Amino acid sequence: MGEIALRIAWALTSLLKKFSEKIMTEEIVVRPPQPICSAETAIAALSSEDDGIRYYAAWWLGKHRVQDACEALCEALKDERDRTALGGYPLRRQAARSLGLLKNSLAVPALIEVLECPDLRLQEAAIHALATIEDRAAIPGLLALFDLEGEIAAEALLEALATFEVWEARLQVEKFYSHPSERVQCAAARYLYALTRESTYLQKLLQTLEHENHFLRWAATFDLGGLGLLEVAPALIKAFVPNSIKLLNLKRILERLLQNEAIAEVQRQKESDFLFDSIDGLLIELESSTRNALDASTRLEVSEESIREMRSLEALVIAQQDETGGTQDESVSPVAALIAALRSKHPKVRAAAIDGLVELAPATVKPLIEAYESSNDHGYQACLIQAIARIGDPRALELLQDVVGVEIANHCQGNVRRVAALGLGRIGRQAPGSKASQLALKKLDWALRMPEDWALRYSAAVSLEEIGSTESMFVLQTAANSEIDLVVQTRIARALAAIL
Repeated sequence: MGEIALRIAWALTSLLKKFSEKIMTEEIVVRPPQPICSAETAIAALSSEDDGIRYYAAWWLGKHRVQDACEALCEALKDERDRTALGGYPLRRQAARSLGLLKNSLAVPALIEVLECPDLRLQEAAIHALATIEDRAAIPGLLALFDLEGEIAAEALLEALATFEVWEARLQVEKFYSHPSERVQCAAARYLYALTRESTYLQKLLQTLEHENHFLRWAATFDLGGLGLLEVAPALIKAFVPNSIKLLNLKRILERLLQNEAIAEVQRQKESDFLFDSIDGLLIELESSTRNALDASTRLEVSEESIREMRSLEALVIAQQDETGGTQDESVSPVAALIAALRSKHPKVRAAAIDGLVELAPATVKPLIEAYESSNDHGYQACLIQAIARIGDPRALELLQDVVGVEIANHCQGNVRRVAALGLGRIGRQAPGSKASQLALKKLDWALRMPEDWALRYSAAVSLEEIGSTESMFVLQTAANSEIDLVVQTRIARALAAIL
């Protein structure tokens, strides 16, 4: 997203500059440039002379899954005007990514054609797009990459071959198991384990899942998720990776299970129950990345310092609950101390502070809201939202509605938006029939039908089940008719069955 945001900003700056220059020379009538706000304007913008505008148009068309843009995006794959100093082609890469989002087989020949481009990031984007489209006509083109001289996007290629189950490539893939890149080794291990079921390859992935390098942990998570096997789910749940990555890969395993017609229905029900329960549980947990998943502190063992902090917090909660308050230091506000502890570097201390704030509710609700509104620290705000959501007090309704966001998200992290959606469910359950409950229901109706984030829609379904009213059942039934994601669709069905 960093590259996309940078190019959008650059495009807007370039537009303003050129517009100003034309005004100064009286070349045009003063009027703003036509914005990209429809499929027609976006497709037309792919012919612009401005690199940034063409890039943004390609991104917009992919984001909105505009099938009519397939031909234009295939033409953009050949556009060599936008080139970096290092020889890369940003527009062509984005065109490939957008074609992957369209999942249109008509794009396969054009994507295969660019595989020989020396821009490895373009090659990688094209491979990912072909794997996403899932048209086996791409297989000969993918296999031809092994014959190219020089470096290839090996990780993406091996992952694609595993996705297509091209087992005849085993001899070529085995050579990459000793590749200098550990990410490539993991991709080879995924392919080889899927083919042979030899435990050596699985252990390679599980060991990498515990690597000190977080990028390698992420890579191993995706390779394990790509296997689609229930047996790896417990390791993914415990892994030191962001919850969004865990959720996505548990979803991949669940999709494979739901689509497997060979499995007995009793077994499918048991295994899907486990995966749905696991996903439900992860939604309310704040991922470690909301504060510091990118550094070693997420893997700190429970130190003496953190133990002292947790015991101190527990004492504050007990003292506050004690009617005599005999052991409480009156110079210390227990609620303020618990809120301050949300800034701790220790995840377990933050978790203990959240538990304490929930236990002392409703007295903690107002201070929590005030702390959120006075801070710009996203990690700290995320912890505040988790406590607020778990409490489910109607006074936090407006804040939680804002965090869930609108069609153009208000910069909240996806994980936090999902937590907030669950908080709306608690409000609806604890204040049935109230105005707050109706407003929460209205927001959840939007969250279930509109956002692109499947996990936010999933969270809305969980919350509507928790509310369990006739109105929430109607919202679920309406969404069930339009939902196309198999996992979200099935979760809606489970919610309806639970209410009925």
